[in-house]
Formats: sequence, structure tokens, C-alpha cells
Amino acid sequence: MNPMILMNIKEIIINSIKYPFLDWKKILILGFIVVIYTIPHDMVPINLQNGFTYPFLIIALLINCFISGYFFKIIQYSLKDTRELPKFRKWVKLFKNGFKVTCVSLIYSIPATLPLIILNLPLINYYLYLPDFIIVIIGAIAQIYLQGYATWLLQGYATTFFVYMLYCLIIFPISLIAITNMANNDGKWSYAFKLKAIFDKIKNIGWIKFYSWYFLASVITLLVLLIGIFLMFIFSILIHNYLSIKLIDSLIITPYIYMFFSRSLALIYNSEKNGLER
Repeated sequence: MNPMILMNIKEIIINSIKYPFLDWKKILILGFIVVIYTIPHDMVPINLQNGFTYPFLIIALLINCFISGYFFKIIQYSLKDTRELPKFRKWVKLFKNGFKVTCVSLIYSIPATLPLIILNLPLINYYLYLPDFIIVIIGAIAQIYLQGYATWLLQGYATTFFVYMLYCLIIFPISLIAITNMANNDGKWSYAFKLKAIFDKIKNIGWIKFYSWYFLASVITLLVLLIGIFLMFIFSILIHNYLSIKLIDSLIITPYIYMFFSRSLALIYNSEKNGLER
């Protein structure tokens, strides 16, 4: 690989690793929102047999819009070469942008979720006669979106592995550029689906460079998660309190990952025209 490409990606990653530490207060504010989000999210599996699943899914999705909205705001700020973390204000706009990001993510996930639905046609035929059939389908897709394909794989859905890899290697990276393209054009929906412009952008960045960044950013994300798991393990020995341990993940680890990834995404998007990041 070209040494200049490696240097460019290295600078993007280093810049993004440092970025969340510019303001610990904003990490904790985002973390507080994540904590609120995890309450209804974690109650979904508990209530599967009690008939309360869908309200909790909806609440989790609504709160997730604020998290996604801040993710989107960081991208917009970083695209303008703004160094500091954005403030938490204009909550309605934050929610609207987060809703757009959620919808775009769900739409781009359809090619990956559709095979899962087709593979479970007997189950769908069973639910087809229920009055809330469409809610069942939306709920299933929402659970995949909220909990991740990895959860389904760990639960024994071996056929999900191919779909999961398809999503991680092809669909998800493209959806990231789609969201960034939307952020670069005043949050207009249509720019998230201008496929020619999106593929041209990746081509101009360089496919090798783009996937090298994606791989390294994913590795950093995994390392942060592993550090978080290690810290939670240590705290579990010292504290013996599940809620206190989970707060570490929600208040610090998850917000850091959002900030790191959104920053690096904006920088790789801009790397075509900016050359080496400062």
C-alpha cells in the first residue's frame, strides 16, 4: 500500500482517538442519554413474553434518535473542520436529524434483513393473520437494528453469518458514506440515496484507502470495547454491583465510540479534497 495513504489514515485515526477527550463533560452528557436509552432497550427481552415488547422498542428507538442526532452533528462539525465537540442544543433538530439517520440506516439494512425474513417465512405465515402483523415485522427489524446481527448469530442462527458479513463488509460502509453525504448537504434526505454520487465519492477517496480506514476504525472500536469489558470485569470483582458496572459502558465507553467513529468518518470523507489531515 502507498505509504502516503497509510500516513493519511494514521493521522485520521490519531486525530479521532484524541477528539472525544477534548471535552469530558460532553462525553458524560451523551453517556447520560445512552443510560436513558438502555433502560427500555434492556427491558425488551425481559418483556418478550409479557406483551410489552413493542412499546419498549419504540421508546428505545425514539431515544436512539437523540444519540444518532449527535453522531450526525459531530459529522457536520467535522466536515467544516471545526475542532471542538458540538454543544447539546436545538434538541428538536437533533431529534429530527437522528430520525433521518435511523431511517437511512434501516433502509440500507433491508438487503441484509430481507433474507432473514425470507428464511423465516413459516414463522411469518403464522403471524400473518394477527391484526398487528406489520408491527411484528417492524419490531423484528428494529430488534436487529438495536441489538445487532452478532446477537442473532450467537443465539444459534448459523445462516445469519453470511448475511452479517454481507452487511459488515458491503452495506454498512456504504451506508456510512451515505449518511455523511447527507450531512455534507444540509441534512437533505435525497443525498443519502444518490448512489452514483456515493460510489464516486468512495472512488475518489480510493477503495483501498476507504476499506483500510474502515478496518482500522473497526479494530480501534473493538479494542475500546475490550478495554471496557476488562474494566467492567475488574469493577465486578471490586463492587459486585451490575448496575454500577453497566454505567461504565453506558456513560463512557459507548459515547467515546460514537464520538471517535463519527469524527473519523467525517475526516475520511474529507480526505479526498484535504490531502493529509493536520
